Amino acid sequence: MKEYKLIRQKATPIKKDEDFEALLNSYAKTGWAVINVFNHRGVIKAVIERKKKE
Repeated sequence: MKEYKLIRQKATPIKKDEDFEALLNSYAKTGWAVINVFNHRGVIKAVIERKKKE
């Protein structure tokens, strides 16, 4: 079974793309994988998944 999470880019005036990339990389280190990225009202969001720990 898998679990899913929706994360969003935090709005910061400087380096927001780099900050979002760092956030995605931090989730990847704990087993999460990006399955979809989309833009909703100017905010980038990503759906991530990993195998559920039981």
